[in-house]
Amino acid sequence: MGLETSTPSVRFRLPDPALRRFITAYYFVEVPDGPMGAVADLLHPEWANIRFVLGGHWAMELDGTTYDPAPGAALFGPTSVTGTVRGEAGSVLGIGLLPLGWAQFFTEPAAAFADRVTPLVQVFGDRAEAVYAALNAAGSDDAQVAILDEFFLTLAAAGGAPDSLLTRAHDLLIDPAIGSVEALAKALGVSSRHLARLSLRMFGFAPKLLLRRQRFLRTLQELREHPGEGSASLIDAWYYDQSHFVRDFHRFMGMSPSAYFALPHQLLGPAARARMAALGASLQGLHAAE
Repeated sequence: MGLETSTPSVRFRLPDPALRRFITAYYFVEVPDGPMGAVADLLHPEWANIRFVLGGHWAMELDGTTYDPAPGAALFGPTSVTGTVRGEAGSVLGIGLLPLGWAQFFTEPAAAFADRVTPLVQVFGDRAEAVYAALNAAGSDDAQVAILDEFFLTLAAAGGAPDSLLTRAHDLLIDPAIGSVEALAKALGVSSRHLARLSLRMFGFAPKLLLRRQRFLRTLQELREHPGEGSASLIDAWYYDQSHFVRDFHRFMGMSPSAYFALPHQLLGPAARARMAALGASLQGLHAAE
């Protein structure tokens, strides 16, 4: 799947305050019509998302599987690898889920959906079809945000009060001072076995891979935000050296850093800038729960 692109528009809206520990944001992606009305780009490893196709043809490649077309209403599980997305003259409405949101909204462990795309109807049944139809009929961003707020507030209420252990687990996972599974388990006050079960349930992956992904995302964000500085000064403190980071780059993005930064990123570029302005973090995987 090639990566030729035209410039889309990307905008973010915050959910209801009661949902902000579960959801990072709602985001609206629109690809213009016309002879160059197509966009293709890479997705970074991230937490789970729900995406609704509201117009156009969209396709996705993830972990060796092609979804073409992508389901109109789909759950994108947490990812440990890059994916390629392509859209033509249309729009997508997305919901960025935090790990605590997964624990609150879903009964199955995140690991069961990791690195794959699942039609939303398989998860929420008729409720998925109803909210998808309502979003398609809505006439504005405000109306769509209201529909999503109502849907997720209902799910949140049904889930009861979240366990404070889960919130602490997420806070510690994104803490740059935590660099090992042993340190994470000790800070959380649980055994390594307990941590492993919690990680698969809430985050989708084993703790060692999660910590590896987080140090990679921290470094990637630094490199994206400081393109004029040498990479050696920006890599995370938990990397032994630059070659260590390059190996992780190949693991998570399937290419070298130089190949990645040579791409146009006409989807990720505006999305990252809009996300940073609205939310304070350019990558979903680094977002702290409120």
